[in-house]
Amino acid sequence: MGRIDRFHWILALALAFVLPAVGAVIGAEMPGTSGGTVPKFFGTFTPQPGVWSEYDLTDKDSGKKSKMRTAIVGQEGDSYWYEVVNEDAGSRVVIKMLVKGNPNDPDNIQRQIIKSGDQPAQEMPRDFVVMGRKMAAMMFERRSGVPAGGADTVRVEEVGERDVKVPAGTLKTTERKIVGSDGKVLATSDFNPEVRPFGVVRSETESTIMELTGYGTDAKSAIAEDPVRMTAPRGMPAGMPRGMPPGMGMGMDKPAPPKP
Repeated sequence: MGRIDRFHWILALALAFVLPAVGAVIGAEMPGTSGGTVPKFFGTFTPQPGVWSEYDLTDKDSGKKSKMRTAIVGQEGDSYWYEVVNEDAGSRVVIKMLVKGNPNDPDNIQRQIIKSGDQPAQEMPRDFVVMGRKMAAMMFERRSGVPAGGADTVRVEEVGERDVKVPAGTLKTTERKIVGSDGKVLATSDFNPEVRPFGVVRSETESTIMELTGYGTDAKSAIAEDPVRMTAPRGMPAGMPRGMPPGMGMGMDKPAPPKP
């Protein structure tokens, strides 16, 4: 594979799968699942066509800032088009997923589309989605210190109600603490069910602060064109998952087994 092609595919992987990990500061939980078990991260996923929320993200070590927008931009049957737009240092990446349930569970993602800058929108093969989510979970855990294992490794404690001032205004919230198995507080989150699709007003981990800058009910997709299908570049070794460049397998260089 040529140097340019290799760079393109590494970049595509990073944008498609690592950015949702950064966005996982908001986390997700489907209401009523598993008898009301502890949410995987810090929010409650309540999709409704048109809802959106925007955030400022601040890296506490470097002070670097970025912006993120989450939205529900369509519905197909009982599935929803969930979209994340990330803006960082002048670059813009859009991730659009058709999900049936919690978007943090790869099995619930039926389609995934990415658009980077003014490049054409591309639809990812589904095995990209599954492997990329595993990569994203590992990188999120390493970055935030919050285990990606969900209810088995963390618990959520509701502290009480409080008013929280963020760029979007002052909102009434329920404060939550995400606590590890050793009793350490890994993150805090302020929740308001009117701020859809996740309800997060403010959250903070050891490394990142996220604050709401706006929310509403009139979202439209940031991707206007029909996506092209992403295919493996020439020279891809046999047996590699579609789209996974050599050296990027991270222990996942074998195709996922077929579903029963």
